[in-house]
Amino acid sequence: MKIAVLVDDLFFSSKISATAKLVGSEIVFSRTAESVPADVGRICVDLNAATFNPVEEIRKLKTTHSAPVVAYLSHVQVDLKRKAEEAGANEVMARSAFVQRLAEILSE
Repeated sequence: MKIAVLVDDLFFSSKISATAKLVGSEIVFSRTAESVPADVGRICVDLNAATFNPVEEIRKLKTTHSAPVVAYLSHVQVDLKRKAEEAGANEVMARSAFVQRLAEILSE
């Protein structure tokens, strides 16, 4: 499966890449909705990214892509979680839960 990941954390990007290799998924890293390929099966978004506006990118993605959006954040940030859900994220979880489920998320 091809999965787009909007993230600006290079260390975490490496973890995602390594897990994707293990499960046989192709990862496309991006920082904008416009650069996400049309044929992705899932989109993951880091809600704590500092170099782009994750909530705005989710909003754009939902108008151009039908793939489900899984967003994650560092801590339980109720307001940010609500904003991501309102923007169209299909699932929003704590970063720790994302890491625990990473192989599953990248292979579904």
